Amino acid sequence: MVLLWKNFILKRRRCIALVVEMVFTFLFSAALLATRFVTVIKKNGPFSFSPQPVSEVPFQIADYLISPSLELAYVPSRSTVVQGIIERVKMDINPQMKVLGFSSEEEFEDYIKQKKNSENVLAAIVFDHDFKNSNDPLPLKVKYYLRFSNDKKSNMLDNIYGKSSWLTNFLFPSVPSVGPRNKDDNGGSPGKQIFILNIPVM
Repeated sequence: MVLLWKNFILKRRRCIALVVEMVFTFLFSAALLATRFVTVIKKNGPFSFSPQPVSEVPFQIADYLISPSLELAYVPSRSTVVQGIIERVKMDINPQMKVLGFSSEEEFEDYIKQKKNSENVLAAIVFDHDFKNSNDPLPLKVKYYLRFSNDKKSNMLDNIYGKSSWLTNFLFPSVPSVGPRNKDDNGGSPGKQIFILNIPVM
């Protein structure tokens, strides 16, 4: 109560400042309300994205897949069953493609860090399983993942004039947008490419 009475006394002694504070509070509130009514809210959607067939290669990277310098990496290299899977993937994508096997991910990372190698490697298929012998079969639950190089493979114009990067410096965009970030069926920037390796694991 003492503090409230003190503030009341101070405000009564400074009538002009009190009036100015009240007027500015009213003006700012009125400006916010006016902006709200004047601003047109654009509604986005609904969007309908066409399905991407797994058996068809997107046209953005179709020219790149016929390159004779294309390479497909896999880990681990000592498993015969993994080698058979990779050969089938190679025949589906590009029979002339070079296949590289690595004994560990660290060995693959050392290879991909070189700019020339990064440009040629399409992807690395890493099987997360410890094969004791070269003839060991695959487990019932196969766990694998794909590792792509930083060099984008699409032939779109943004690849030429834009940054050669996947733009993964930030988890979220610095300027968030309303609605989906990319409205194109092909995935939008960066790269404008959606490509799923059809790996037949039998």
